[in-house]
Amino acid sequence: MNTRYIIVGQGLAGTVLAHTFLKHNTSVVIIDDASLSQASKIAAGLYNPVVFKRLVKSWRVDELIPAMDAFYEEAEKMLNEKFYFKKNIVKLFVEEQEKLLWIKKSSEDVGKYLNKNIEEDFLKDVIYNSNGSAEVEQSGNLNIGLFLNASQKYFIEKNILLQEKFDYSQLIISENGVKYKNISAAKIIFCEGYKTLENPYFNGLPFKLTKGEVITIRCKQLQQTQKVINKGVFILPVGDDLYKVGATYEWADLTEQLTEKGKEELIGKLKKVLKVDFEIVNHQAGIRPTTLQRRPLLGLHPQHKVLAVFNGLGTKGVMLAPFFANQLVEFLENGKALDDEVDVGRL
Repeated sequence: MNTRYIIVGQGLAGTVLAHTFLKHNTSVVIIDDASLSQASKIAAGLYNPVVFKRLVKSWRVDELIPAMDAFYEEAEKMLNEKFYFKKNIVKLFVEEQEKLLWIKKSSEDVGKYLNKNIEEDFLKDVIYNSNGSAEVEQSGNLNIGLFLNASQKYFIEKNILLQEKFDYSQLIISENGVKYKNISAAKIIFCEGYKTLENPYFNGLPFKLTKGEVITIRCKQLQQTQKVINKGVFILPVGDDLYKVGATYEWADLTEQLTEKGKEELIGKLKKVLKVDFEIVNHQAGIRPTTLQRRPLLGLHPQHKVLAVFNGLGTKGVMLAPFFANQLVEFLENGKALDDEVDVGRL
């Protein structure tokens, strides 16, 4: 079998990249073992144009959002599924200073994403909100699990998905291309998330992996809003009175095992927000492919120019993936330069 590109991994990065190649009428074969990593599947898929800590715009957000909107809205039509949602984020202020900073920043460049209206009693019967709140606009979430599943069906129908664990020992590299078992390609692109640490060609990339745990709760009283609530944790409505709550950040324990510590941390933070009772219905964990510079990693291997990588999307993967998948396709197909900040050839 001949194809232009082999893509290893059908998480968020590999899936968005595969769709982008197909949109450019470029052939791909995807190799994926769905049991390997849970990070994409359990992620809340939140996208937020604002960094709350300093109340500044997220990196490159003015370019990322239009690319993201166009990509996922087109994907919804093609896959005949609804998985991309626009939801304002309600930021509950911890103290008066936070509110004053919001008011100041709302008249600056970041203000295009900050609603100037300060609300003093948002859901006052359900949540603790003594300092008021305001809303982030042009935010929301991607139901990543649904997007990946719908894409998987699509790739299977097109007969371009091989569901098996990738065996590095079976990869034959030459100057002009690669061969994997019976598949020949011009290049192979690894989109393996944190499993890249097991990849003999790209395991030296500057990752700083983080484990994240989330819980799903049932809470009928929250049904008064379909907005995301943020204060110490995010509370994301996912339908049927269910809400995803997260997330923890753990740098030492890099396993996908659930922990009581992570669960109790989320429950403790949630009880500082909710006045009402809730029921825990699910608990999940995954490893985020975060990097030291908090930038995605893409481009060609420094020695083997037929090997490429698309990884390091981290916590902002939903926003980053469409823009940088397109940049990688333009680089590989048309020779357009990659941004210096993301090009693995410059590391």
